[in-house]
This record gives sequence, C-alpha cells and structure tokens, in this order.
Amino acid sequence: MLIAVNFHYVRPSFSSPYPGIHGITPARLKSQLEMLGRAGTFVSPEQLREAVRGGAPLPERSILVTFDDGLREQVDHALPVLQALGIPALFLVNTVPLAEGRVSVVHQIHLLRSSLPPQEFSAWLDRHASAQGLELDLAEEGGDALHQYRYDPPEVSRLKYLLNFLLPVDSRGRLVQACFGEMFPGQEAEISRGLYMGPDQLRTLGSQGLLGTHAHEHLPLGQLPLGRAEELIRISVEHLEAWTGRRPFALSYPYGGPASCPAALAAVAAKMGVDFALTMERAGNPDLTRPHHLGRFDSNDLPGGSRPLFEIDTLFERVPAAVWPEMS
Repeated sequence: MLIAVNFHYVRPSFSSPYPGIHGITPARLKSQLEMLGRAGTFVSPEQLREAVRGGAPLPERSILVTFDDGLREQVDHALPVLQALGIPALFLVNTVPLAEGRVSVVHQIHLLRSSLPPQEFSAWLDRHASAQGLELDLAEEGGDALHQYRYDPPEVSRLKYLLNFLLPVDSRGRLVQACFGEMFPGQEAEISRGLYMGPDQLRTLGSQGLLGTHAHEHLPLGQLPLGRAEELIRISVEHLEAWTGRRPFALSYPYGGPASCPAALAAVAAKMGVDFALTMERAGNPDLTRPHHLGRFDSNDLPGGSRPLFEIDTLFERVPAAVWPEMS
C-alpha cells in the first residue's frame, strides 16, 4: 500500500488579516512527519518511479510526501525539516510564474481572501462580474463544494468551488485578475518573484530527483480541451528540463478533483514522459496498476493534521483504496 500526503503553504507564522491562506508551520510539519513515520516507510520519487516501471517493489507500507504549486517557502521552510529527518519528498511546480512573472489565479484568490473580509471579497467579485457580464450564484448548497473544501465554512466552500470549478476557466481568470489588479496594482511580477521558487531552487530540487510538474498553469486540466491540457503539460515539462537539465517524470493534476483528472489525461501524461501522476482522491494505493491516477490525501486528513480521518495505529488498514477514474 502506498499512501501519498500533500502540503502547500509552509511558514513560521500565518498572520494575514483574514484566513485566506491555510498552511502549516515547520514545527507542525516536523511533528506530523514524525508521527506518519511510525506507521510506514517514506519513499522517494525515484523509488516510486522504479516500482511503477516494474523494478524493485515499494515497502509494504509506503508513504510519499508531496508539495504542490512550487512555492518558495517550501524550499525555505519545509526542505530543511525534510533534510533533518532524512525524508525525501516530491515538489510539483507550475511553470508560468517563473516563465512569465505571473501569479496563478488560485493564489490570486488566496491573496485576495487574506486581504479582504469575506463579504467585501464577494462584493468585489460581484462588481467585477457585473462589469464583465457574468452572473455569480452562491446560493446553491452543493455537496461537491463541501467535499472539495471540507476545511472551509460552507459559504467559503461554495465561493471557492464556484471560482475554481463552475465558472469557465477563461471567465474565471479575467474576473479574478480584475480584482487582483485593483488590490495589487502593478505588483504582480514582484509578488510572483517572492511567492514562487526561482531557478536556483528548481535546480537544487531537480538535481536530487525531487522535482515534478503541476502543469504550466494551475488550471483544472480535465475542464480544458484535451489538446490544450496536453500543451500545458508539455510546456511545463520542457521548461523544467531546460531550467534544471532533468526531465520531470511525475505530475500532480491541479485541483486534483475527479473533473480535473479524467481517464483521457493518463495517456496524455504518459506521452509527455510522465511515469506517475497524483490526484486528490482521498485514498491509498494498494498497487501501482493505475500509476497515472494515484490517490493522495491532504495533510489535514491524516494523523497529525487538523482533522484526521484515521488513527495512526490503523492508518494502513483503514484508508480506502483509490478507484478513480472508474468511479469519477
């Protein structure tokens, strides 16, 4: 059984005016990793790749640690913890921030939410949506929203689900960019440099075999025409190879929900040289027969997280088996 766990923001403190950015401190990261280490054996991306290719099998109880989005703080604050504990990890990077000096829409949303009260953020969205001829409907309860964002209040879950999944991708980008430009005029390139990994950090990770792709842009690939999704994976892989000298062999699907990683994307990823890919299906992987749809838990779902679904002593016995995309 392979259990993958995913992290995003890692900072010594989280002091935003409003709770738009959720993460973990280095001390809590260390504590959670030490706890998970009691249940299984941490494996490296290279070990998983070898096992997927039919080489040496993974340990019976394997744990893969991952970090999405290519945030600079992951190298600054998480990597030292990992190195001190001797734990390998996989860092999955969007390449548009470094290539074009942009801030991904998902992080624009986080920064806006951390700077504005929820009601005011909604008002900003409504105002810009009206100017663009868009209608926003936040009244729908939607179990999908509450499942996707189980750590947010219902009204926040619905707002995030609307922005990230229900609005057409291009419409969402224009809407959020308009709000972001009003809040942070002329600052996007500077914010991008401070928020995301730079070339030196990417080369460090790449030289250790710890670097994968999260696509060029942080978009739900399954909601795009297949050709465009393929292009976003290809551009990212080529950028990372050019910057680091090593072609990435791992992918995590942005957002990672069932609509973001349909079965057709497996063939696309394999064609780009991706040996395995990770979803956000809250499940373990009893085997590696579906390497391009590996289940993965948010760190909060596992022991040591803020709302663990399982006890540490029975973790590997209790986790469900991944079934996507068959059941998606």
